[in-house]
Amino acid sequence: MALPALISQAKDLTLWLHEHTNEKDVPNTIRATTGLAIFQLAMDIADAIVVLLDARLPGPALSLARPLFEGYVRGHWLLHWASDTEIESFSNGICPKFPPLLKAIGTDAESGGAWIHANKTANLSAFHDLTHGGSEHVKRRITSTAIEPSYPESELEGLLKFGIEVRIRVGAELLSLIGNEVAIEELNQRALAFRASA
Repeated sequence: MALPALISQAKDLTLWLHEHTNEKDVPNTIRATTGLAIFQLAMDIADAIVVLLDARLPGPALSLARPLFEGYVRGHWLLHWASDTEIESFSNGICPKFPPLLKAIGTDAESGGAWIHANKTANLSAFHDLTHGGSEHVKRRITSTAIEPSYPESELEGLLKFGIEVRIRVGAELLSLIGNEVAIEELNQRALAFRASA
């Protein structure tokens, strides 16, 4: 799928999710509110990636891949794996390092851990480099005739697909907490169609 079509799909999914999740009641627990706050940040980052790609700023868009991934992982950990004490500590500014979070989440496919670990293995090193202005940007800015952005469209498409997948996963969590079974089924259909075309 071409970049403009993926941008359109990401925007459409964001609007659909907002329509089905904004101003809905969720459990008023420290676990739910803390996890959902981080998920909301991840969704904002996914939206920022779309804005930057729409503005033809691929470097800054790619620099957000790591915060998008880590935000999703932290939200997932807070909702499902963190102890009450860890949630309290997190709320007070003490966040465990990333490896212990990944270890706590595990690699089970059913829980989403397999997807998280596969992405960590495949992407985290490049995500880190892209976030901090490392050699991954240099490689994509030096051509035989100039120093200018020259990011492969396939990478930008991959970034958008990654953002759409995060939206799907966050949306499933939100809709589950809200208890909207009809919207969960529609999201599942959207996810199947997206994954089949990706």
